[in-house]
Amino acid sequence: MFKNFKSQLIKMDARLFNGTLKAFYIKHIQYKGKAYFLTKELYFPPHTTANKSVRMGSAGELLAVGGDLSPERIIFAFKNGIYPSSLVDQPILWWTSEIRCVLFPEHLHISKVMWRLIKHNHFHLTVDKAFDDVINGCTESREAYTWLTPDRKKSCCTLHDLGYKHSIEVWQDGNLVAGLFGFSCGSYFYISSMFTRVNHASKFAMIALTIRLEELNCTMIDCGTWPTDHLKSMGVVTIERDEFLKRLDQSINVPAIINNWEELFENWDFCQAVKNHLVKNNLDPIS
Repeated sequence: MFKNFKSQLIKMDARLFNGTLKAFYIKHIQYKGKAYFLTKELYFPPHTTANKSVRMGSAGELLAVGGDLSPERIIFAFKNGIYPSSLVDQPILWWTSEIRCVLFPEHLHISKVMWRLIKHNHFHLTVDKAFDDVINGCTESREAYTWLTPDRKKSCCTLHDLGYKHSIEVWQDGNLVAGLFGFSCGSYFYISSMFTRVNHASKFAMIALTIRLEELNCTMIDCGTWPTDHLKSMGVVTIERDEFLKRLDQSINVPAIINNWEELFENWDFCQAVKNHLVKNNLDPIS
C-alpha cells in the first residue's frame, strides 16, 4: 500500500510540480542523520566516522553532506583524501574510500601497441593549452557527464586558474583526440577524468604523464576508487585507505615538483624516456 502511495505521489509531483517535491526531498531530507552536515567552517570529520551503509560503488563511504565547492574547501578535501560528488538537484556529498587505485610509476605497464605509437610519434602532447576543451571532452562519457555538472566545471576551472588543476592534451593532425585532467599539489597528482576519441590516445597521455612525473620524483599517482580493466592493464593497483593517506600526506607536504606545467613536455624525448624508465626499473625491453 505504501509503495503504491509513494508511486502515485511521485507521478503527481512530476505532473503538477515538475519534480520540485522530489528535488526538495533529496536536497534537504534524504541524507539527514546519515552523515555529518558541513557548516561554513573548513572542517571534515575523521574518515572513521563515515557511513558504511551509504556507498558510492563498492568501496566509497559517505563522510559528509553539504558545504560548497569553494577552492579552499576542495583543496582542503583533496589534501585529506576526501572527494566530492555534486549531481544536479542533489546536495554535495563528500566521500572517503576503503581502498584507492594508485599507479606507482615503477609498475607502469607499456604494451607493445603503445610502444609502437610512442616510437613512431603518432601524437603530439601539450599541457594546459586546452583545459576547457578537455573538461568538455570528459563529459562525452556517461559516467563523467553525471558528475561534471556546470557547478563542478566552474570549480575545476577556478582551481585551474589557481594552479591546482591541469590538463594533458593529445593532438593528431591539429585535432584534440584525447586528454586527461587532475589535481596537483607537491608531488601528488590525482587523475580526475580522461577521455579519448582515437584508440589508445588517452593511454598515450597517461603513460607520458606517469613517466614524466617519475623523472621528477613523483612516487604515486592517484587514480580514484574505480579499478577498471583499462587502469589495471596499465599497472594500477589498489591499496588500503590507511596506506594511501600516509602516502598522500608525504606527497603533499613537499615543494611543488613542477613550476611551469605548460613546459612539462617541451624538448622532451618521449621515446628515450620510455627506454630510461625500463632500465631504471629493471623491466624487460619492449621489442
